[in-house]
Amino acid sequence: MKTAMFLSIALVLSGTAFAAPGDGAGEVPQSVYTYELELDGNGMISSLSPYGFTPDATSATLEHDIRGWLFHSGSNAGEGVPTLTYLRVVVQPEATADEGFEVVSATTGPAPVALTEPDYPVRDQLAGREGMVVLKLEVGADGVVDAAVVQATTSGISRPMAGAAVAAAQQWRFAPELVAGQAVPSTMLWPVCYVGRETSLSECSWDGPDMQRFSSKTVLPLDSAATLVSQR
Repeated sequence: MKTAMFLSIALVLSGTAFAAPGDGAGEVPQSVYTYELELDGNGMISSLSPYGFTPDATSATLEHDIRGWLFHSGSNAGEGVPTLTYLRVVVQPEATADEGFEVVSATTGPAPVALTEPDYPVRDQLAGREGMVVLKLEVGADGVVDAAVVQATTSGISRPMAGAAVAAAQQWRFAPELVAGQAVPSTMLWPVCYVGRETSLSECSWDGPDMQRFSSKTVLPLDSAATLVSQR
């Protein structure tokens, strides 16, 4: 029997959680929508387009809402600078409405281009170990991960599990933000969630700065070239 039959792994990568059928049964799953945004020097949206997903009814409503949001652009190079960034929006569908949803988080920063799935060490699968690894990534202006270190882990994470997450992240590639047409480096916190067959995906969340609780699908840039000011 293959070890994958004992436990499955759920990973926060490009917004898809990889888990075996039956995991998180009864949950209304969160979805991730990423948009490429061009902002003028006043932080107003001059161009918005879906990035890496096929538009649907939820994204159409979300896009309409986003066009009214206010951003601060060019924070890496002073005021009044046109900026290209990627807006990652995590939404939670409302169980009582066919088309309703709640915005769980909205963050700007570079967007993933190629993400290698971390290994799930066989010994840890058989031992039933699971939990969260939060990685701190230093991404260069070329989109290459220059450094990946473990920022935090939960108690169920072994050293090999954390090491596997780091090893995978070192191979990831991103589309960088642009400030005045020039690519800029970025730093971000990226969660990797190892989830077993009996665990609800909703339990896989993490504590960010100031002990703020984040969804397992929320990626947190620390020095984005653009920031969301308000959701009007």
